[in-house]
Amino acid sequence: MQKGVLILLLLFTIPSAKAQDTVSISYSEESDTLAKQRFLDRYENVFMTKVPTRHMFKVGLSQYYQAKLFALSDDRTINSTSLHLGYEFKFLPAFSIALSGHIPYYDPQTPFRESFQNTVLDAQLRWFMNMGRRIRKGKSANNFSGNYLAIFYNMPSTMDDDPRIGLKLGFQRRFLNFGFMDFAIALQQGTPFFHYGIVDNWDLSTQASVGLAFGDWKKADIGPLCDVFLCDEHLSGQWKIRLPELTLGRYMVRIRTAFAYEKKIGTSPFSINFQVNADHSDGFNDIRSPEYIPGFRYMRSRSKEKSASFSIQPRCYFLSKIQKLRGKGGHGFSGPYTGINTAFVYYKGAHHLYRYNSTYLNIRTNSIHAGPLLGYQLRVFRHGYVDCNTSYNFKDYLNGSETDFGFTTNITVGLAF
Repeated sequence: MQKGVLILLLLFTIPSAKAQDTVSISYSEESDTLAKQRFLDRYENVFMTKVPTRHMFKVGLSQYYQAKLFALSDDRTINSTSLHLGYEFKFLPAFSIALSGHIPYYDPQTPFRESFQNTVLDAQLRWFMNMGRRIRKGKSANNFSGNYLAIFYNMPSTMDDDPRIGLKLGFQRRFLNFGFMDFAIALQQGTPFFHYGIVDNWDLSTQASVGLAFGDWKKADIGPLCDVFLCDEHLSGQWKIRLPELTLGRYMVRIRTAFAYEKKIGTSPFSINFQVNADHSDGFNDIRSPEYIPGFRYMRSRSKEKSASFSIQPRCYFLSKIQKLRGKGGHGFSGPYTGINTAFVYYKGAHHLYRYNSTYLNIRTNSIHAGPLLGYQLRVFRHGYVDCNTSYNFKDYLNGSETDFGFTTNITVGLAF
């Protein structure tokens, strides 16, 4: 009897054991009920490509618009930088008229009337080459952010220097809500209307402007700035190449460029910036008169010059810690900084002064500069940067007993890697 019961139990358990091996698994798919999200278009938000604009007033700094070129021995950033006041009006989606004045600043001893007399007045008819197509495709609004080809005419406010006429190929961008940047290559004739012939007196030069912009646009939401300035990326080092100043012509050949490498010290706010500047100039310019020639502050000269400098700048991005605590970056190379400027500067120049018995000056100097430094640097997107700094330096000339004090200012826009 007991054996019979056991047999019956085994018969009942065998099917249940088989059932464990025959369990089936089914899969089902449900549609997503979340609405699709549009990620931040950093390009649109930074350069305001979707914001309609027909009127724009500009206040800023321009470089290489000067009526007078200075010798490299006297040329500081302030001598190649002017106050830019401008207005641009869009009369068709792809065409605008841009009017501007560029007021130079020489030094504190120069009377303002001399700066005013050398103000460059500039008028341009601009064609934004791909603006119409971008508007039709919905990639841009009718505004001033685009690549352009322009016909221009400019002249100093006095006729001591020749007017210029020519063509420009450039790009202009609105920057956030109240900024603009403009970089162009100009093919220009120094005495217009072919005074010396159709192929004479042409030169090729670079021109740049950056500053504040005001107009008829609605203020836009620019989104998180760290997406633009790479605040959150942990950068340990970067190479930097400055956009060159270039003038190629019969009466002036000038090339000025710079490259640098900046290395961060661990995860601290400290870094070391190594920079090399190289300048070459061959042509007519103005040079500060020697002390033994009375009555002239600057004189016209035919100069051949070379200049090179190597600087080492320990820097401290002093807001880095606060930015990290607030979750607003501080890991890269964007922000205000202070530090020490140390530099070795080599200069060699030969000058032929025409207004004083054809005097010849041969100058060769080696000098060491050192002093406190204050600046501001921004990384823009992946491969752009802006670096502005000024330092007050003690200058020791190694081939003599002369020493000096003075400010050194650098405004650099370029590519970073």
